[in-house]
Amino acid sequence: MEKEIILTEDERDCLQELMNIAYGSATAAISEIISKFATLSIPKIQTIDSHELKTYLNSKLKSQNKYYISNQLINGQLAGENLFVIDETSSINLTREFDVDDDEMCEEEIQDVILEITNILSSSVSGKLASLLNSNISFGAPKITKIESLNEFDQRFESEYAQVIIISTDLNFEDQNIHGELMVLSTSDTAIYLKEALDEFMENF
Repeated sequence: MEKEIILTEDERDCLQELMNIAYGSATAAISEIISKFATLSIPKIQTIDSHELKTYLNSKLKSQNKYYISNQLINGQLAGENLFVIDETSSINLTREFDVDDDEMCEEEIQDVILEITNILSSSVSGKLASLLNSNISFGAPKITKIESLNEFDQRFESEYAQVIIISTDLNFEDQNIHGELMVLSTSDTAIYLKEALDEFMENF
């Protein structure tokens, strides 16, 4: 059984500040690509058991019926998984921002855009955090699934992650009615390394 994740208040505050920097990089990268102003909310950090993940998602996205869930594995010292969750309406609006006309829009185009955004968010956020902590990571290819409801949410997370640190933020293009959420899932083993890396970072500054 994995060890319980416990971050001290100082470690949590440090992680919060580093993630603020990392999410700033992601915001700039997305805004530059589609030439529209995007905002990412202040990252929220919490620890939950993996079986609570579906309930967490449901509380965030219960107003929508269909979702795209894109995930990207992270390998290395900060191993885990990034999830980008976006509702169907936002996905269509997001695809329009990539200059795809409605008469040309299809499922493949929508999923390609979501995968590209996932890649940008994932590499910008996790890559920046790893750089700040002098850690080495690599990324798997992002994958995407469309689900009709959260009842179809992949149950493998409960077996692969006993406990997870969720670092979440909302992606918003208010004028374009685009809303999604990025979640960084970290395993308990990664948390052990993360605690040590955060302590070392605080000692050096």
